[in-house]
Amino acid sequence: MGAKKGLSMRRFKGADGERFSVLVDSEGMPLFYPTLFSTWIPRGSSLAANTIANALSALKALLAWEAQRGIDLESSFARGVLLDSNEIRDLCDFLERPIEREKPVRVAPIRRRREIVGASEHYFRVTTAAQYLEFLAHRVAPQVADSDVKNMGSKIRECLPHKGAWLTTDRIEAHLSEEVIETIEAALRPDSADNPASDRGVQLRNALMFSILKHTGIRRGELLNLRVGDFNFGDSTMAVLRRADSSLDTRRHQPTVKTLSRRVRLAPALTEKVHAYVMGARRAVPGAKRHDYLFVTHKSGPTQGAPLSIGAFNKWMGLISGVVEKSGFHAHALRHNWNYDFSRLADKKGMSAAEEEKTRSYWMGWSETSGTAALYNRRHTIEKANEASLELQDHYLKMGVEG
Repeated sequence: MGAKKGLSMRRFKGADGERFSVLVDSEGMPLFYPTLFSTWIPRGSSLAANTIANALSALKALLAWEAQRGIDLESSFARGVLLDSNEIRDLCDFLERPIEREKPVRVAPIRRRREIVGASEHYFRVTTAAQYLEFLAHRVAPQVADSDVKNMGSKIRECLPHKGAWLTTDRIEAHLSEEVIETIEAALRPDSADNPASDRGVQLRNALMFSILKHTGIRRGELLNLRVGDFNFGDSTMAVLRRADSSLDTRRHQPTVKTLSRRVRLAPALTEKVHAYVMGARRAVPGAKRHDYLFVTHKSGPTQGAPLSIGAFNKWMGLISGVVEKSGFHAHALRHNWNYDFSRLADKKGMSAAEEEKTRSYWMGWSETSGTAALYNRRHTIEKANEASLELQDHYLKMGVEG
């Protein structure tokens, strides 16, 4: 077989609500070994449907490298020829580069500008590539010694970015300035001349989504998974619940809650905005009454009234990120912002470190033993250290001048 071309990912939903993803060729046929891999390893490990889809996206990047380099991995491995050190280095460099979004007719080309993906995405791509190539070698090259296959996988994993570094760096660099937030909020106000949307109902929906993300710090999947019934308008609370593979959710790519289920209190003003959207703009959308997912598609067409898709949400994120160019805005940045603002509030209230981490973990839906709360607080800690250092330097400089 030659290098795979014309790849795309297909998502579908089973009768019981379970989501599936497969990589298919230009004729719509699933690729044998990537499909076997996704059922044998990720699904066998009971990973979430979106995690499996992410693994297939990582494999698509690997297969894009295979196509661009003119390599046939299955044939090479079957002959007992594994990847050498130069090919591994080239592969790892390639996996650090972004590829275009899925296109149905060919493997997406690499962008002309030299850019790189985030360290966390690179880490996931390299890990998945190592897993898959070991899996493939064991199945098509039984004559190759296990130690040789393991050695290849180890050399690929040597390319991994240091996990502790990217976990910290990603959270530190994602913080947005108040000016960026205020500019975007102003543009999203209904009837604003800078609003990317023209329909008032869509403007109200989008402004509400932004407000919830900003004021609660929940994830994109948690936002799109919200139902009207998750809100208690009497006591002004909101439930964030796990509903993996819900048969009531018609979206093939289902937004999911990765964190622990929880109920959080909302400011009355935010609860009133939710209620106003439900009773006004949402109620006016045909088809919206068939389900109680909070955010729906307003645009007329076959999906009107259906739960808002991840694709539509991402498109909206792309539009508002252009309001302030090069700001680094994305949905998750608002989660980082919430955590940074919470750190400042905790300082103001005099919370102990243990109390701060426990409170933050509950609100974010993290296990108290995960250590994630401490990582999210690192930016604020660094800022305080820098402020103290500048104050000390200023003190020494003044002493020098006076002397």
